[in-house]
Amino acid sequence: MNDPFRNLILLADAGLPMIALTFPAMLILLMPVVLVEAFLYKRWLGIKTRKAFSYSVWSNIASLILGIPVAWMVMLLLEFSFFQVFESQVERYGDSPLAKAVFLLVGSAWIGPTGTPWVIAAACLILLIPFFFASYGVEYTVVRLMMRNDDVSEAELLDVRIAVRNANLTTYAAMFVGTSIWFVWSYLHRSTS
Repeated sequence: MNDPFRNLILLADAGLPMIALTFPAMLILLMPVVLVEAFLYKRWLGIKTRKAFSYSVWSNIASLILGIPVAWMVMLLLEFSFFQVFESQVERYGDSPLAKAVFLLVGSAWIGPTGTPWVIAAACLILLIPFFFASYGVEYTVVRLMMRNDDVSEAELLDVRIAVRNANLTTYAAMFVGTSIWFVWSYLHRSTS
């Protein structure tokens, strides 16, 4: 009889593509992020609630569909390139604490097989940085495109850029705090065996 789970055992040590964890988390956080950023757009740009909500919804959906996956792919390509170029050094210094820290920084897009939740939390913290820049870029572009029919001055466009940046800083700071709590908790409760 053909066992459908036989091949899954072989993949058990393949590691974790972090997009499989971060994308669903970002999807869950989409509505709270949209609400916070819409509130901030309304307040900082002095626009109507409906327009602020529309900007926030569409820019965050674009960021989720385009920005986050592209940022993850860039990080994955950097990871593969790094380990390809420095393969001999990885084998030579792989067990040193400094090398492990560098490998986690560079290898956060696809972490190796690990049973330690704190490593996964640390990788999520690292990925928040490129995700922020991707989100900011995509969201600003979408909001500007949505504003193209409005008669907007250069000064107002600068205000929009600052508002989108600061709204993203606010929501990503909240994600950073939440992930940091997860990281500290999982590190303190790691098994010592």
